[in-house]
Amino acid sequence: MRKQLRREGAGLAGELWAIRGNSWTRSEEQLAHRQQLCTQYPKLGRAMMLRETFQDVLAGEDAVALRWWVTRARRSRLVPFRKLADSVMEHWDGIVAFLETRVTNGVIEAINGLLQLAKRMARGFRSFRNFRLMALLKAGRLQLHLPSLSPT
Repeated sequence: MRKQLRREGAGLAGELWAIRGNSWTRSEEQLAHRQQLCTQYPKLGRAMMLRETFQDVLAGEDAVALRWWVTRARRSRLVPFRKLADSVMEHWDGIVAFLETRVTNGVIEAINGLLQLAKRMARGFRSFRNFRLMALLKAGRLQLHLPSLSPT
């Protein structure tokens, strides 16, 4: 949003760090400067309000609040937030599932990475069976109790 305002002629050069970041990580002086910028540039103020309410919605578990935010973002005349609202609607089911469960697909992506590693290690193996065994060895968390060379 800052770049768009700057292209339109707003004097926001050098104000990136005043705008970027969360309000709870800013000092009182930085918050006052941010408030002054939002008052001086109403589009920036609306963008900051939409950003902060989006953070609040994602911190909660309410799909109704998310729907309210999407409606609000679509009604705003801010193109980046309208695009974001469209993206949220495209991925609605996944975002609502995240709000309800707080589970991401990070675990699945990690397992996929392990399988890709097993696939690279299985190069030259003769069959899919050997790949499957390598995948189970890498991603299956098997506890192998192999005999040690030194006496216990």
